[in-house]
Amino acid sequence: MGPSESFSHVTPGASRGASHSEPRRLSRIHSLRVSVTDRCNFRCLYCMPSKGVAWLPHEELLSLEELYENVEWIAHRTDLQRVRLTGGEPLVRRGIHHLIARLTALPDMPEVSLTTNGAMLAHQVWALKAAGVSRVNISLDTMNPQRFTTLTRGGHLWHTLSGINEAIRAGLTPVKLNAVLQRTSWQEDVPRLLDYAAMQNVEIRFIELMRTGTERSWCASELVTVDVVQAWLARRAGIYPMPVRASSPSANTIVRWYGHDLSVGWITPRSQPFCKDCDRLRIDACGRVRRCLMDPATFNLPGIRSLGEKQAELAFFDYLAEKHAPRGMEIDKGMCQIGG
Repeated sequence: MGPSESFSHVTPGASRGASHSEPRRLSRIHSLRVSVTDRCNFRCLYCMPSKGVAWLPHEELLSLEELYENVEWIAHRTDLQRVRLTGGEPLVRRGIHHLIARLTALPDMPEVSLTTNGAMLAHQVWALKAAGVSRVNISLDTMNPQRFTTLTRGGHLWHTLSGINEAIRAGLTPVKLNAVLQRTSWQEDVPRLLDYAAMQNVEIRFIELMRTGTERSWCASELVTVDVVQAWLARRAGIYPMPVRASSPSANTIVRWYGHDLSVGWITPRSQPFCKDCDRLRIDACGRVRRCLMDPATFNLPGIRSLGEKQAELAFFDYLAEKHAPRGMEIDKGMCQIGG
């Protein structure tokens, strides 16, 4: 969103004097990403520094019931249509299936999805489906087992591939793979990932590297923009644009790859920011709302709600009125601390 635009639009008749029974509603917030934990079973190079991060004390994490209550509060004041559970790694949080079941029961909530590294997915996928998960996004940056272990600092590729297989079997579709592009390896990784996406008949999305808590020099050296990769692919395969999906961060194309027409998305926060169409908010595992992944200013929803619902509502709308494009695509907090 550009600096001149604001999220101050509300439903007709709403005002600062609206009663608590008829709260104001933001019509341009449709998506909420909810971090259920800052813990993760991976230590990915692009997610956290080599020294790691300090986990939040257990007592600072919201219970799943408290997380639900805060999502419900936001849903009543926005036109929320999609909730995506993230982390850290959301599947390390015990009881997540109960949270999912409650979220799917919210009025006018057509989609509850999950972003995961897939390592624990094979053992939980059927419980997730029963709870009401619509679909899953799975991180998969390379098909090289050794590089996978190095990149994740200890993960095993076959665990994630097993999770993808089970998600497909369970019908959590469309299964989407997320791959972060890195300068030193993309010419090996991209073709092999396209081969795998074609074999599994799944969508894959390539993402430009952003700095979230990692070393600045490493990020700068590993950044490769989407246009470089697309130009390389165009010399080897056909690339055809698809209709633009409103508010989607991904510019989707069809890539004709050795006889297969693949749906390939391109997420370009560094070279072609998509902030003007942003319709999402984030809430971390402590209940702090973020207007943007790169926004250092947070809104302590549980703390402010304790001051009274009307006061919290006014402060919430004032906070969201300042939602605008970030000055740069980097932040010192690790992705696991913000909510991926």
